[in-house]
Amino acid sequence: MEPVSNIVFSIFRGTDRHEEWVLSCLEGAWPRLVGERLASACRPRAFKGWHLIVEVTDPEWATSLKGLEDELLKKIETATGGEVRSLEIAARR
Repeated sequence: MEPVSNIVFSIFRGTDRHEEWVLSCLEGAWPRLVGERLASACRPRAFKGWHLIVEVTDPEWATSLKGLEDELLKKIETATGGEVRSLEIAARR
């Protein structure tokens, strides 16, 4: 059986709400997806054209998060059924 998220993502794909929907789903699942500790240090900030920007909210985590980037992308890519294909770690503005 196909995950519900894949079905919902496919419904919104190609619409002006697709990116908003993917980002909202990631925001809601973030602590379960990356763990509470990491979720307290970063959050999904923007999603556009298969690319997710993760904002580091705790500067002490910036270097550590860069080191986890590949692992984090794999988790997110799996959780979104391939909707997220690239990742950028950005400091809070």
